[in-house]
Amino acid sequence: MKKMIWSCVMTLLAVFIPTSLFAGGAENKHNFSTEYIRTLNRNAATDSADAVVYNPAGTVRMKDGFYLNLSGQYAMKEYSNTHQGTSYEDDTPNIIPGAFLLYKKQNWAAFGALTVVCGGGEVEYEDGTVTTAALARNIILGSGGAYTTVHDQYLEGASYSLGYTLGSSYAFNDILSVAAGLRYVDAYRERTGYAVLSGAAPRKGFYLDYEEEADGWGGILGLNLALSENLNIGIRYETKTTLELETKVRRDDPGLLTDGGKTRRDLPPIVATGISWKITPRLRAEFDFTYYQNSKATWDDIALSGADETVRGNSYETGLALEYAFNDRIKGSIGYMYTDTGITPDNMSIEQPELNAQSIAAGVMVEASPALSFNFGVMRSFYSDEVTSSGVLLEKEVFILALGVQYRFY
Repeated sequence: MKKMIWSCVMTLLAVFIPTSLFAGGAENKHNFSTEYIRTLNRNAATDSADAVVYNPAGTVRMKDGFYLNLSGQYAMKEYSNTHQGTSYEDDTPNIIPGAFLLYKKQNWAAFGALTVVCGGGEVEYEDGTVTTAALARNIILGSGGAYTTVHDQYLEGASYSLGYTLGSSYAFNDILSVAAGLRYVDAYRERTGYAVLSGAAPRKGFYLDYEEEADGWGGILGLNLALSENLNIGIRYETKTTLELETKVRRDDPGLLTDGGKTRRDLPPIVATGISWKITPRLRAEFDFTYYQNSKATWDDIALSGADETVRGNSYETGLALEYAFNDRIKGSIGYMYTDTGITPDNMSIEQPELNAQSIAAGVMVEASPALSFNFGVMRSFYSDEVTSSGVLLEKEVFILALGVQYRFY
């Protein structure tokens, strides 16, 4: 009986999967650049090198030259899960990088990017979570007095899925341009968890420490329609990226994990479109819609996790941005976005719930010279609290500060 209970405890610790949701669907992330953080809508972008990941076919509409664009985001977050009056919290900040390269000449362009396409976060629950607390109680009840006291619980994890993108775009005429590219995704996750109990038996800590790695390839297609000087439409399609995570065990006290075991967690396909309209010479509006086809990706169910990872709907985001040029060198922007992740509360991660959100953003672009520009952005996401059928309250807050620089070499 004790062995079975310990097995449940450590299995649930093992399936703690950090995938920080800042902006994007249930799995894919979308907050790649500072330009995105200050607008939340970039699917029709033709004004900066970050367009290589948002509107790749629109890159051929930029000025000739070689561009380097670098972004850094500092994400402050608060996650909590509460049950019967006891709250468990994480407030570990995250740093999210992004880098974009673009060479454009006449009617063609070549580009590359390094972005965090999934995860990109760290969490640390110093006092454990609802999951560890419930399992510790079950251990005590089933131990026959061997364990009566919980001394310590802990969960920590990190997840980084880096995307390396290469591609090119071509303009057939003043209206139509297309793009194609490949993205290599290198996924890495690591987790540490333990519980310390005592009673008639001596105090003992049970530890689990392991990592998972996977890699895969995906394709990107783009279409841009410059219908007039004031109206532009961008369309992007990303294929599924197959990812099969392989487990490397560093420490497994209860002997639950299989070194070399594999689990599928694909990145779903994406269909994205944006419409940019220059209302006046100084005021531009953009409307975006991004659709994450989660149902077309394979996600393996993880036994005893308390959720069914195979049950999910498709995700979507929709939003609106306004950008105003104060003069030839300074632009200000505001943006709004609504996110529906397609995940029900009972199938969310307790530690990092995939909650629906409304996000707002603001920022400024300053052109220091014809070749050098800076971007500053802030974003705040307001998540909808959810309660599981077992009475667990899931809450989340995220606030991001971003700084970016772009230089056009010639």
